[in-house]
Parts: sequence; structure tokens; C-alpha cells
Amino acid sequence: MNSSKTSNYVMFAGTADGILLPPFTVYKAKTISDSWRLGGPKGSRYASSQSGWFDSYSFDDWIKSIAIPYLKKLPGRKILIGDNLSSHISMESIKACKEHNISFVFLPANSTHFTQAPSHLMLPF
Repeated sequence: MNSSKTSNYVMFAGTADGILLPPFTVYKAKTISDSWRLGGPKGSRYASSQSGWFDSYSFDDWIKSIAIPYLKKLPGRKILIGDNLSSHISMESIKACKEHNISFVFLPANSTHFTQAPSHLMLPF
């Protein structure tokens, strides 16, 4: 049995109207094996990093390959809400979003418990 603590991270993004964008998976590896890409949902993207976590490169890739292509098709101003993890703050990504009328809203630090409340505690709108 392999007892190492290797993790893979997947970024999921959904829209206010219920659309789920393709997932973006980051593997802890130097390179990605072609077999790791087989059978994923249509439009999925894959990357690797030394830690297996999202870094600025994988976040920029997600912005450019998944978020912007979807959001730029929509009329008017768009808002992208995310955590305030430093690897998610890239001037390149912010500039690319600005060009497509997409604004970032970063959630306050340590607010996950507020944003992931059980549905029976959510306020109706």
C-alpha cells in the first residue's frame, strides 16, 4: 500500500445561472501522463506543479482557457468571485479579465465557513 500523501487539486467553477464550467485539474508531477487526460469531462484542462497545488501559472491557464472563453460570450459586465489565495492574484490574469469586462471580487480571508453554509441556512433571494 502506498502511504504517501499525494493530492491532486481540481478547480470547479459555476455560474449564477447554474452552468458548471469544465474542471481544471492540477497533478503533483513534473509532467502530465497522457493517460491522466483520458475520460475527463469535455473541455477539461490539466496541469502539473511541484506541489500539486494551483500556482500562478495554472491559475493564469485556467483564466485564459476556461473562464475568459466562457465569460467573454456574455453581454455586459461580469464578476469572477474567488478566494484571496496569493497564487490567484496575477496582474496578467487581472489585465486579461479587464480586457473582457470581467472584474475580480476576492472573498475575505478565513471566510470559507460563511460561503459554504448548508443550503437550509441560506437566505432566499
